[in-house]
Formats: sequence, structure tokens, C-alpha cells
Amino acid sequence: MLSIQRRYCFILLFIAAAMAMSCAHVSTEGDALGIVATSEAFKWFDGEFENTPYFLKHKPISVAVLPFEYSGSKGYSIETKEENPADIIRRGLYNHVSSLPFRDLELYSTDRQLKNAGLTDIQKINQLISENPRKLKSILGVDAAISGQVTHFDRIFLGIYSQVAVGCEVKMWDLDSGKLLWRAKHVSRAHAGGLSLNPIGLAMATVASVWNLRKTEMLSQTDELFREVVSTIDVPQSALALQSPPPRIDLFATMNSGKAFTLGKKVAFRLIGDPNGAAYVDLGDFKSAIQLTPVSAEMKRALQTEVLEVIKKNYKDTGYELTAAVIEAVRQELGSREVYEGSYTVEPREEAYGLLAKGYLVNSAGVQKTALDVVHTIDVDSRPPQVVAGLTTASLDSKIMVRWHPNNENDLVGYEIWSSTTPLSGYSLSAKSEKNEALVQGLANFSKIYIQVRAVDKAVNQGPFGKYVEAVPLPEPDLFNLPQPGPVLGGSVNEKILLLAEKSPYTVYSDLSVNPNGAVYMAPGVKLVFAPDTALVVAGGALFAYGNGEKPIQFSSQSQSKQPGSWRGVVLNGAKQTDLRHVTIEGAVVGLTIRDSAPSITASTIRGCSQAGLHLKDRAKPNIVCSLFKDNEGQGGVVIEGEGVSPMIRNNVFEGNLPFQVQSYTPLKMNLSENFWGYSEPQAELFLGDIVLQPALSTPPGSCAERQW
Repeated sequence: MLSIQRRYCFILLFIAAAMAMSCAHVSTEGDALGIVATSEAFKWFDGEFENTPYFLKHKPISVAVLPFEYSGSKGYSIETKEENPADIIRRGLYNHVSSLPFRDLELYSTDRQLKNAGLTDIQKINQLISENPRKLKSILGVDAAISGQVTHFDRIFLGIYSQVAVGCEVKMWDLDSGKLLWRAKHVSRAHAGGLSLNPIGLAMATVASVWNLRKTEMLSQTDELFREVVSTIDVPQSALALQSPPPRIDLFATMNSGKAFTLGKKVAFRLIGDPNGAAYVDLGDFKSAIQLTPVSAEMKRALQTEVLEVIKKNYKDTGYELTAAVIEAVRQELGSREVYEGSYTVEPREEAYGLLAKGYLVNSAGVQKTALDVVHTIDVDSRPPQVVAGLTTASLDSKIMVRWHPNNENDLVGYEIWSSTTPLSGYSLSAKSEKNEALVQGLANFSKIYIQVRAVDKAVNQGPFGKYVEAVPLPEPDLFNLPQPGPVLGGSVNEKILLLAEKSPYTVYSDLSVNPNGAVYMAPGVKLVFAPDTALVVAGGALFAYGNGEKPIQFSSQSQSKQPGSWRGVVLNGAKQTDLRHVTIEGAVVGLTIRDSAPSITASTIRGCSQAGLHLKDRAKPNIVCSLFKDNEGQGGVVIEGEGVSPMIRNNVFEGNLPFQVQSYTPLKMNLSENFWGYSEPQAELFLGDIVLQPALSTPPGSCAERQW
């Protein structure tokens, strides 16, 4: 006994089959003598249609199918990511119009000619039909044009049953007069997801599954829709009559579409139809007569075996009984068909997008049948973009801004920016951009880099690299344009200057004083040696020392003996801005004195100073991280005194500073937590004043990856 659910499904399938049999068709199969006259469609077509009196007296010779209208805001229940329903339904109509006794304009050619005329807006095309149809005729070179609008593109679920509905309204216009020739409005509905009700339908659906041909369900509905719609066009019986029936084409498809075919790639096709025919494929006016030949007998047998196994499994999975009669009928249908296949290999400098493959099968009597693969559009592109020109760079902090002239290829999708530390090799992808500019980031300041750019098109063809350019990221633009004194320094600095490692070591013979209008920039690897009793004093100016882990900046004594206290150190007194990165201050009286300044100090070292490593005075507000204070004597590592002192000192190491690690003479509580004091626990006798040490680090901070302790 069938379950209620299975009986319900069977009833629905029967109703759907009955509905399908009531639709009109243009028959080209079986042992019919020719194409059935469209008068049959007039009797059975259940949509709206009209062949105007003007059409009956003015039959066009040539016709083009225009782009269809589709309202994206309608919210159809089925969408595709790659294309909208208007494209799918338009191709479905064209597939059947191309079989009528008109000279049809290929869709690819139609779109290209409309685009060349600046007609990319459907509303403007419709306006031209009503106001100046002869202009559209001159653009397309055809007598008539068919416009259309999508009305249905939906799936409806009813329990275990689902129905798909595809509908449109189409009109054919005479392009001499602008008058309506023919119109039709129809919706095609059918069940979805069930098993085919005839052997050849079952076989071809299974072949499509075996060959991984997706997106066929709604498209099979468009085929049914337009088979019915096109059958209402009143083409004279004499034009439809054929001397002998055309061959059958059961399935035609592009086998490996999905992305653009580039140089050397093969576009493969397969066609299933009557045996003993000549088969070939046209790709519009781009490429014609691509020959298809029958597959080997062994391959055909293997396909038949696989198809039958899949059918058995599908029947079992859906709970239907597969009889021996059905198996035999499918086997006979497959055995009576030939499988033709062939391919086209893309040649250099070819480019065409949106091609539709049209398959042809010609029998021994010279009668041909055509089929259009409306599922898969074909993109061919073996033409790479042109070389990128006009490459320029701008130096920024740890990055380079790159700009170039935009390429003018229509299929361009973006650019790749490649960089290397050497000019001729070692390049790697650094950035991608859709615009003609990009940032190459994460670079080391003052380190030279070489950059190349190439364009990439829609088919992922990569253009050639142009000539490389060299650039240097800088913490501030145009630093290399500053004066570069040396190698002897001293006196007042009243302008911006740049010190480079190439001129090191710089010798400071008298106090180097950076005044309010002055600024000293130091590149990685700079070395300054100080004569006895001299200092670097930032008195209202700015100091930027940009060392790095491989090339630190070093301040030390000129004396050969290197005794502590031979020079006075670095003094920040009302410094406007100070940034010290990877700076080593060694052997001074006081390594760094700060008053009324808020310097940033990172990964630096102060060691071997005779009186103190760091002296914080009135309004000193340093931010010190990942730095080392070691073996400083006199008063020790850090001395704090004065008003308004507010240091931020975290993740640093203090070792061997005597007699104190820190002495604080300010009434304010100093928070110096989260530092390592040379021991797992800070030694209380090494601290003087009101100081917060906890939580303290029990080991050197592991967060300072930019330096090794």
C-alpha cells in the first residue's frame, strides 16, 4: 500500500504531466514530416498573443532580440549570483527565435553594436523604438527587434511538492515604421524536483547530472516557455515546411565553462543527437565551424552504464520502483543516440565576452537542427592588459604611496603591486588595488625598496611589468631633501637637518643645541661621539632618532678610554617633540635628562653613566617602553624630582644600577609597576621614595619582540 505522502506526490506528478501535455509545441521530433504549423499553437496556447494585421502583410527578413527588462526590486524567489533572470530568459527566447525562418542577429553582436552606439540603458532603447526606430535599424542592421520583460521567475513550495514558474511579456517591432508586429504574454509552470516522465527525458537529465551541468531546472522552464511563446508567431506554413524532418538534438552544452578561457585553454562541447550526422559549433561571429566528432564506442558504453546506475540510485532514493521496462527503454534511447564532442583552443590575442555556443547537427539529407546552450556564456580572453605606465612614489611613515596612469582596457579588474629589496629579483606581491594607486605597508623606514606594478583583467590575464621604481619609506615626507651636515657638529641648530649613517661617525666638538625652529632627524645606524664636557641639548626644538634592531643609533664618548662621565649626555629642556627608537646612550654623566618635555622612548638603552641613567625634573612626562637601564652609578638608574612629574614607564628592564634603581624626591606617588628590576621580586633596599612597584615583572618582558634582552 502506498503511503499517503507517496500517493499525494504521484497525483501531483500526474497533474503536472497533464498540464504539460496541454501546452502547444513546435514539434521537430519523432517521425513527424515537418514542423507543425503555428495554427496548432493558436488552438492550445493558454497565454495572451497577437499577430497584428500589419505583421500579416509585412514579414521581416531579419530580427534581433534586445536586452530584457527586469526589476531587481521585485524580489523573485530564485536568483543567481552570476546573472539576472532577464539575461537567462532573453537567451531562452533567442534559442527558439533562431530556429525560425528569420535571419537572426547573434546576441553577442546585438550587445556589441548597442554598446558601441551608447545604448546600454534599456529605457533608452525602448524610447528609440517609439521615437526613431529607423536609427535602431541602422545600428543593428535588422528589419525587426524583439523587446521583453520578465514577469515571473519563482519557485513555490507546497509541502513535498514544488512548482517553478517562468513568465514574460514579449513584443516584436517593425524598425521601419515602429509598429507592433507580434506580442505574447505567458507563464510556464511545472513541477520541480521529481523524476522525468519519459525515457529520453530521464536519460538526458541524468546525463546532465553525470556531466555536472548545473543550473538547468529554471532554464529548462525557459525552454518550455519560449517553445510555446515562439510557436504563436504567424510564420507562413510554406516557410515552415521542410522536405524531410530535421535530426534530433537532445542535449547540447559547453562542458567546462565558469571562468574565462585564456591562452591555450580548450573550450569543450558535447552534443547528443541522431547518429550519422555532421556536428559543429559556432560562437557567434567570433568563431565558426568548430567540428564535433562521435566519441569512441568504449566511451559511449561507459556513459550508458554510468547513467543507468545513477537512474537506479535516484529511483531508490526517492522511493519509486524502477521496472525492467523503464531500464530497457532508457537503454534503447541512449543506444539510438550519438555523443559528439569537440573543442576549440584559444589562440593569442583573442578577446570576446558573453559568447553563446550554438550547436548544429546536419543529417545525410543536408537538413540541419540547431540548439543554443543558454545556460553557459563563454568568455574568451588571451589578450593581457598593456604595461602600466607613469609609476611614481611618495614616501610615508613605514609605507610607500604608489600611483600610476590608469589602463584603458574595458575588462580591467585591478592591479598588482610587487616589491623587492633588490632591483632585479626577489619580488613578491605586496598589495592589490582596483584604482590607479596603492599603499605598500609594513616597511622599514630608511630602507630602500623597489616596486613594480602590473594590470590584471577579468580573465586573470596579467599584463607585463613596467620599469621598476625605487623608493624609501620615511617617517616624514621629503626628509632626504633636508640639509645633511657633517661629519663635525656643534653650535645651534635653527632649521631641520638630517643625519645619515653614511657620514657617521659624527663628532660633536661643542654643545649641539636644537633651538625652537630647529629639528634633528637621524636615520638608522647614525653614530655620534661627543668631546669631553659636551652634550646634545634640545632646547625647544625637536629630535627624531629612528634606529632599528639591526641599525641602532649610538651616542657615546669620543675618548678612547670610554670612562663614564666623559660627556654630559642628552638634555631635553622644553623639547617640542622627541622620538627615540633603538637609541643607545653610553658613558655620559647623566644619560638622559628630561624637563618640561614628553618624549617617546622605545627599545632604547642607557648604560654606564657616572651620575644617573635617567633624571626626571619638573613637568617631565616621558613614555618609556621596552628599554634597558643598566650599570648606571652615582645616584643609580632613575632620579625623580620637581613638580608635575608624570612618567609612563612600562615593560622595561633595570639591572645593576647602584646604589639605587630609583630615587624619588617628589611628594607624589610614582607608579613604576610592570617593569623587571633584575630579580624575580624587586629588592626594597634599591628603591628610595614613595614608589609603586607591584605588579612587577619576574622576568624581562616578552612583549618586546622588537629587541633582544
